[in-house]
Amino acid sequence: MCPTAQTEVKRKRGRPRVAEEDGKSLIKAAALEEFARSGFKGASIERIAKTAGVAKPLVHYHFGSKQELWNASVADGFERFTEKARSFVSEFLELPPEDVIDRFAEEIVRFSAENPYLVRISTDETSKGGERADWLKEHYLLPLQTMMSDVVDALWKGDSKQDKVSYASVLNPSIFGAINFPYIDAEVVQEAHGADVFSESYIQRHSQFIAKLLRASLR
Repeated sequence: MCPTAQTEVKRKRGRPRVAEEDGKSLIKAAALEEFARSGFKGASIERIAKTAGVAKPLVHYHFGSKQELWNASVADGFERFTEKARSFVSEFLELPPEDVIDRFAEEIVRFSAENPYLVRISTDETSKGGERADWLKEHYLLPLQTMMSDVVDALWKGDSKQDKVSYASVLNPSIFGAINFPYIDAEVVQEAHGADVFSESYIQRHSQFIAKLLRASLR
C-alpha cells in the first residue's frame, strides 16, 4: 500500500473517535442546561438530545443512565475548576497578598459566570440533600471549601487560631454566596438592575467587589 493510501486509512479511522468525543461533549453541555432548568427528576433525555442536536439513542449509547449522564456532566465542569484552583493554591504563597486576593476573586467569579448551570445544580441538589448532594460534597464542594480555608490561613491577620477557624466557618459560605448569587438568579438581576451578569465588565466589577470583601474580612 502506498504512503498516501496509508495516510488516508489512518484519517478515516480517526474521524469516528473525534466525532464521538464531540458528540459526548455536546450531550454533557446540553445535560447541564437541562438539569439546571428542570432538576434531576424533571430532566428529559429527549430534550437533552434535542438541545445537543443528536439522536436520543446516542445519549443512551454514551451514557447508560440519567444518573451516569448527571455525574459525567457535573464532574466535567468541576474538574476543570478544581484543577485550576489546585494550581493557583500551590502558587499563591509566592505572590504578594494583594495579588492573591485579586486573582482568587477573579478566578472564582469567572468560574461562576462561565458555569451558571453548574452553580444552579449544586445549589439545588445540596438544598434537597440525598445521594447526589453527598457525592457533590465529597468530591468537589468540601475540597473547594478546604482550598478556600488555605487561602484564609495564608492571609489571616487576626489574633488567634481559634478566631481564624471560627471566622472561616462564616467567611467561606458568605463569600461563596456573594460570588454565586448573581449567576443563580441572573434573570432577577437583569430585570431589577438592567445588568448583564455575564458581560466582561460585570465580571470585572464583581471580582473587584469580592476582592474588597475579602480584604475587609481578613483584616
